[in-house]
Amino acid sequence: MTYRAIAQHFGDLITRKDYSAAWKLLAKAAQTSITPELIQAAVATMIKGAAGPIQVAQVMEDFIIDDWPSKLPGDLAVVYVALTGESFSEAVTLTLAQYGEDTLIRHLEWGRP
Repeated sequence: MTYRAIAQHFGDLITRKDYSAAWKLLAKAAQTSITPELIQAAVATMIKGAAGPIQVAQVMEDFIIDDWPSKLPGDLAVVYVALTGESFSEAVTLTLAQYGEDTLIRHLEWGRP
């Protein structure tokens, strides 16, 4: 899968509230500090007060960065994924990296910048 496809898949899993499957897309180092429960809590905090759940996840093509000052060896891109619902628009920003044959999420940041 391409890094765009993995970012979209992560967003789709968040939309479906499948936090365990979303967690499996994280790199091993990220999995040591982030649990499926922490992902669920971050989402709940982010949309607290919203009229309903996240309905749509969408990779924002205009906000994909493939070169940045703190880029590490193996990093592929920073991808902004919009997470929208009936009364809100939030996001998760993902740093995707290559680990052998796999493309995984090295870092994530919740909320709009």
